[in-house]
Amino acid sequence: MIALSSIEYPHWLIIAGALLAALGLVGLALNRRVEEESREIAGDQELSEPEAELNQVEVYNQTAKMKRRDRWAERFEDPSSLSKTRDRVRMSGT
Repeated sequence: MIALSSIEYPHWLIIAGALLAALGLVGLALNRRVEEESREIAGDQELSEPEAELNQVEVYNQTAKMKRRDRWAERFEDPSSLSKTRDRVRMSGT
């Protein structure tokens, strides 16, 4: 106990930071494991009626979101398109 009381304040901060980082990494690993298990369980179960029957607005929103994601993915697949987009933004800003 005497050895711990002789540690100065900055050293306590280093020790506390290391412990918090270690606990965060353990929590992250456990969270991923729980998510994977829940996906496996959800994959085994069938959808209930309300989840299976989406209304038209939800279907539209989902398809619109997927289309936007695909457009962004296509736009930035080629690195030269990123520089073209950057040049367009610079030209329009002046």
